[in-house]
Amino acid sequence: MFMEENKPLTKFSLLKSLLSASTFPHLMMLAVVSMVFFIVARIDAEAWSSNGFIGFSLAYVTLAPLSKSEPIATVLRYSKTPDSSFSQSIAARLKILLLPLVLGLALMFTIHLIFGENGILQQIGGFLPALLGGLFILWAIAQGRFFGLATMNAIKVPHEGESSMDGYSPIPSLIMTSTLVVVMTFAVAEGLRFFLNSGQFSLWPYLISFAVYGLCIYVSWEQRRNASMHSATHTVARKWFWATQLFITWHVLSIFRSVDSASNDTLIFVEELFLMIITVFLAIWALTSKGEGTQSTLFTRENALFWGVAFGYAYAGSVAMITSVMDDVRTVLIGGHILVVATVMWSQRTMLEAKTIRINNDRGIVESLEELEIHDKGEEPQSESKTVSNPPGDSEPKESSNIETEESIGDPVDWNQTPETLGDSLDWEDEIELLD
Repeated sequence: MFMEENKPLTKFSLLKSLLSASTFPHLMMLAVVSMVFFIVARIDAEAWSSNGFIGFSLAYVTLAPLSKSEPIATVLRYSKTPDSSFSQSIAARLKILLLPLVLGLALMFTIHLIFGENGILQQIGGFLPALLGGLFILWAIAQGRFFGLATMNAIKVPHEGESSMDGYSPIPSLIMTSTLVVVMTFAVAEGLRFFLNSGQFSLWPYLISFAVYGLCIYVSWEQRRNASMHSATHTVARKWFWATQLFITWHVLSIFRSVDSASNDTLIFVEELFLMIITVFLAIWALTSKGEGTQSTLFTRENALFWGVAFGYAYAGSVAMITSVMDDVRTVLIGGHILVVATVMWSQRTMLEAKTIRINNDRGIVESLEELEIHDKGEEPQSESKTVSNPPGDSEPKESSNIETEESIGDPVDWNQTPETLGDSLDWEDEIELLD
């Protein structure tokens, strides 16, 4: 069933679309197929594994734009009928996977025929696993960037505010952010320790979290100071730094747990799976929306799930290829977390600076329009005609002002009239006396 086009796009509506029961089997197939190709990569068959990940990713990239049409949407979405039994509903849910499964396998074998050992582009085919693994760097950077964009767009800019010559004090914001970092660190470190009933209290998570927090303050201090010159930009910066700093702290703690040999591998896997889901959601949100209430024409709520699944296959393929090459999952995950932290930290500089400039420019335009409107209202309307009086004693107007030409340039002309010549006024029959 299609969603209503007139409803504005929000994070809740997008999340509801991604987790819709009508398309949930596609997510299940993503998990199963990714596990199969991951096992294939571990048995030294990286070429087939990379071809499979790329093929299924391209399949959903192809189906995503087409899913907006009703015939394709009917094939890809499950529609529940009131009189269907449980077994019939299972068959109907599996039926919607037939088209992407067939298309994905067809593309996988096509890629193998083109880039395989006997393919016409076999030289390039040898680099496909490495290229797919290299995309892991792009996904990690995209995760940090998309999080910054999504949280920045979610913050509403105050319509009114006041400027400050010296800037608003950053101390309350720093204290609040420090408190959030402590709470985040305590909840993650001590909560997991209590839940797993293992390990001892350690100061290292707190020290590492605050060390990274101090580095973030140092890197973005100039941008924070510029944003504090007006209450509107100061409010946006304060809220945005709360969100981004918590996200950075989460990844820093993930790095610490991955380095700690006593950490549970199952817990790390669950956390990485959750991070992948967040990455997919933020990527789809950034692509489908420029903010609350707006949406793209290519990336919509109707096909958001299919774009997300395509991204999921590419993301899982990158992790599988790097893991098969490095043979150490933890090292790969640590590298991804470091890239995310560095990306968000750099975004705290660039994105805040761009946002501050844009808000100040918009405010300047609004203030100019308001001043122009006030100036126009303050002017008295001038009379359309002005009376000019002659000075006293000058009773007669000037001759030049009283003389009006009888014929103007625009008067009609009788072209049949014979023009008057110079000799017409003389009488040639009169006698002319010649004097000697």
